[in-house]
Amino acid sequence: MMYETLINAGQRALNDEELAAVNAQRPVFDTFIGTTFTSIGCDGVDAETKVTENVLQPAGLVNGGVLAAIAESVGSVAGVKAALAPVVGMSNSTDFLRGVKDGTIETQARPVHIGKTTQLWRIEMRNNGRLAAVSQLRTMVLREKN
Repeated sequence: MMYETLINAGQRALNDEELAAVNAQRPVFDTFIGTTFTSIGCDGVDAETKVTENVLQPAGLVNGGVLAAIAESVGSVAGVKAALAPVVGMSNSTDFLRGVKDGTIETQARPVHIGKTTQLWRIEMRNNGRLAAVSQLRTMVLREKN
């Protein structure tokens, strides 16, 4: 399972083999929209999503819900890596700054707050080097009760 690879790496960046394992174990939705993780470290997570017809709205732009979903996926992976435990999204606020028609969406998730029970992530999505959307994702850490 994807979470096991992230947790087993502990407090270090994933190596190429572990990164390949995470990408091979991505959820079906991440695979469908084309999100691939390019870096998973202690300071955050980077990913890329190739723009295809699967993610376009009728006007020819990437659907805003897809951008919010990318933020949730990338931020959640960052959350698991930071907590070394599963996390779930509690709140996702995404601001759309410019339309995306084609190319690649480069996503970076960076921590704003890492607590024992909740986390706050800032996720930036760029297209052709220009900021296209910014999300703030709050996650809750799921720890086993003793």
